[in-house]
Amino acid sequence: MKVKGIGINLHPERTQGELEKLRNELHFFQETGYDYVELPVDAVDVVYCGKISPPRMRKLKAALRDFDLRYTVHAPLGLDLRDKENLEVQRNLFRASIDFAAEIGAKIFVYHYGRKTNDPGIEAQLGDELLNAASYASQSDVHICVENIEIDPIDNVVNFIRDIAGENVWMTFDFGHAYLSVKKFGGDFFEAIRSAKPYVRHIHLTDNFGRFEEARLTGYEQYKLIPYRKLVALGKGDLHLPPGWGEVPTEQGLAILDGFEGVIVLEYYNQRYRDEAREILQYVRNIVSRLEKKC
Repeated sequence: MKVKGIGINLHPERTQGELEKLRNELHFFQETGYDYVELPVDAVDVVYCGKISPPRMRKLKAALRDFDLRYTVHAPLGLDLRDKENLEVQRNLFRASIDFAAEIGAKIFVYHYGRKTNDPGIEAQLGDELLNAASYASQSDVHICVENIEIDPIDNVVNFIRDIAGENVWMTFDFGHAYLSVKKFGGDFFEAIRSAKPYVRHIHLTDNFGRFEEARLTGYEQYKLIPYRKLVALGKGDLHLPPGWGEVPTEQGLAILDGFEGVIVLEYYNQRYRDEAREILQYVRNIVSRLEKKC
């Protein structure tokens, strides 16, 4: 295992499209000691109707230059290549997102796989559009890493990536999502990691208790209406806890990915754990250090 650095995710809710709020977040992350920040395309208002605003992009890049941080990029909330009604805008949005990553020097772009449908046409559309986007991304040396979500069996994601891997489409393995998925749909957590291992180029670490919240299958918006404090008290759902705060066997799982070379992003709700931020980061650094010594 050769970890290029440890990152933290930035929440768009914390920035609300404002550059000054973005600066505040980046300052905290830098002071905490992170190497990378995973920046969502919609963390600031830069992309409008699938097109980058050049003046806003210049302001964003100027703000980022004030920090000694490196970046990976997460897809915006609205990006969905299964969307037939808005396909042209979705294509433009994906390309704009790749351009966004290239502009800030990011090499990894994370795209959510979502949930497999029963419509072969829609699934074919997803594959075709992603391949086209991957070809475009390769021109800027940006790698698309498809992330597994807890609402679908991991095999669906791995099989999808296996079919098009080598075409600049790889995998973001999300530990928290994977743990919930095997608890909900069956399977073994460690076997899921082994099946994904050949394709993993990026890692998300979060924690939870493996208790799936059924409202998540009803719809994301409805799921988000459940108060977080209720979910935490019951230990249910994708809690985005700091690594080590739930029951996901993080170190054992990472040990399986012994050949991994890339960035590990801690995708917990960092705004809720500011007082513990340094010790959370050190906890993960200690795990990585132990595993790197074994390699």
